[in-house]
Amino acid sequence: MPKEEKNSDSGEKVFDSIVGEFFFGKVEENNCFPFPHFSEEQKELGKEMLGAVSKFATDNIDSEKMDIESVIPKEVLQGLAELGLFGLGVPEEAGGLNLDHTLYARVFQEVCSFDGAVATTLGAHQSIGFKALLNEGNQEQKDKWLPRLATGEVMAAFCLTEPGSGSDAYSIKTKAIDNGDGTYTINGQKLWITNGGSAGFYSVFCKTDHEVDGEKHEKISCFIVEKDMEGVSFGEKEDKMGIRASETRAVYFDNVVVPKENIIGELGKGFKIAMNVLNSGRLSLGSGCVGGMKTILKMATDHAHNRKQFNKRLTEFGLVQEKLTMMAAYCYAAESMVYMTTGSMVKGMNDYQLESAICKVFSSEALWKVVDQGLQIAAGCGYMKEYPYERLMRDARINLIFEGTNEILRCFVALAGIRGPSENLAKLGKVADVSKALQDPVKSLGVLVNFSTDRISKLLGGTNLTKVHPRLSDFSNHFSEMLSEFALQVDRTLLKYKKSIVDFESPQGRLANMAIEIYLNLSVLSRSTSILESESIDDEMKEYIYNLTVYICNESRYRFISELKGMTKNLDEQVQKVSDKICEMGGYGLDIVDY
Repeated sequence: MPKEEKNSDSGEKVFDSIVGEFFFGKVEENNCFPFPHFSEEQKELGKEMLGAVSKFATDNIDSEKMDIESVIPKEVLQGLAELGLFGLGVPEEAGGLNLDHTLYARVFQEVCSFDGAVATTLGAHQSIGFKALLNEGNQEQKDKWLPRLATGEVMAAFCLTEPGSGSDAYSIKTKAIDNGDGTYTINGQKLWITNGGSAGFYSVFCKTDHEVDGEKHEKISCFIVEKDMEGVSFGEKEDKMGIRASETRAVYFDNVVVPKENIIGELGKGFKIAMNVLNSGRLSLGSGCVGGMKTILKMATDHAHNRKQFNKRLTEFGLVQEKLTMMAAYCYAAESMVYMTTGSMVKGMNDYQLESAICKVFSSEALWKVVDQGLQIAAGCGYMKEYPYERLMRDARINLIFEGTNEILRCFVALAGIRGPSENLAKLGKVADVSKALQDPVKSLGVLVNFSTDRISKLLGGTNLTKVHPRLSDFSNHFSEMLSEFALQVDRTLLKYKKSIVDFESPQGRLANMAIEIYLNLSVLSRSTSILESESIDDEMKEYIYNLTVYICNESRYRFISELKGMTKNLDEQVQKVSDKICEMGGYGLDIVDY
């Protein structure tokens, strides 16, 4: 069961990852029900902020012009700063708004609904740019920097990616050498850095030398580098496919001397610091994708309603209705997952790396599908630069890539999730197999009993949701079946591959996809239950949400079953052989003339 304790600061109970428990075939229902809807205080503050952001964006953000000119006007950035949008999560005493995770996500969603480049600039500044300082910085560092960062006086950038290290963050080459006089000298380069030339504050991740048992080892450390330090320079602004108004550059460090006081957190702990930063950044990205989906759905709906063909509105055609329903379903599902996660964080969930990765993967792919279908509804109009669809499509594509590609995040979800079950199975005589444990039955009896009990529980559907609204009971039963099947597949995968599972990405991907669908179902069922039980929501809206939930949960179950079947019956061998041959030939290798 999840570990629970009291948070001495907030009084809320502290609990572990919701998704992490799925890998054991468990869910703690009280942590997920009722859905963490906005409190009255959050609603009041949220509506005030959202109204201000919406008005400013409507009056001042010209996305078409910014896309063409590839720059965000200074007056737009200044206006955003005056609204407090450069310090959403910064404590009030440091000049910020001190928003909780949920309000932060909702405000960021609003910005994204107007312009992806502006959202990228703000996100790179605070969701990741100075997040390491906020998370791990000492008081002196925070006092020096946060007030200027929160007001937008100084922009921040997150410097991790390098030419030879994208998803493989640990392979960075940038090096910080201890000079022995209280300073470090940094040499290296960082690639594709948002706010690269406009920032004055850089969170730079470097390799540092450490002696362990008499041997030298390299570890990653995080340093604050200032723009005006000698040896800091920048490449040309990148000419990007989308989010063109945001600034992306290479940043170079040539014998940059940095005082030891600029080390963020503990020396050698930079990898963990970077991963924690990206965990929170992925949630902002997820909420931003929700904002984008809502904008596109509204545009597509307006077009379908006003456009007539064959004396009928497009909204009367079944295939268009399917597209609109699918778009709304993806939006509702992504929104439910993001705010289930942020709400759980506010309540006390202290480990959310799996949830944030899942929200990023699902939301970014949902946005891409929604953009695609929205453009299809707009048809020829959508393909023309005169309309915003093509720009939105270009802007949306990056979400599947940055802050961890969706492929690497799927591997992360699977491998991080199975770590706990693998430790349990390791007790079975280091898991060679159950028969080994039987060779010493007295010693292994307790382990075997627990293993058998857990396995039988999974086979019988060990976890049932009791708080789901009666109208959604069928989907509650489906959830229980999915959770049990998933946990069994986790055990079977570990027993089949053991440690070599790290080398088999296809089963990793399937496990991750199943975990995504389970979290989707739990989030949607929790949210829809709260809405159906509410006395303040009218019956017409409840019926809309009920039908949306039926559609979402059924579609999700179909996807889950497909992944489940793929665990035992797949074309992985053929995929590898064909891929190897393609690489050998340098491409397709066939021509109709010869073959």
